[in-house]
Amino acid sequence: MKVHLKIFLPTLPEAIGDNELEVEFAGSTVNDLIASLVERYGRKAKEALYDEQGQFDPLIQVLLNGEVWVTRDQLDTTLQDGDDLIFMMMMAGG
Repeated sequence: MKVHLKIFLPTLPEAIGDNELEVEFAGSTVNDLIASLVERYGRKAKEALYDEQGQFDPLIQVLLNGEVWVTRDQLDTTLQDGDDLIFMMMMAGG
């Protein structure tokens, strides 16, 4: 599987060397993609993506193909070859 990933997070681009990349990985879900990033880029990627309890950081939002928000409890969402994903920090305002 190969997807296009844009990253708008403070520390993950530093860990992987870029904020936009094509990621080829084994598996078919958002969770598989995340696990692949951690396996490929190591401790810094893990620290950027997971909270202290080892769960996917709830402040990170995942946008699939510009229209579907994937929540933390939907990381088993199936991806298709060529999908576009964006990882970004949750924003709040008032």
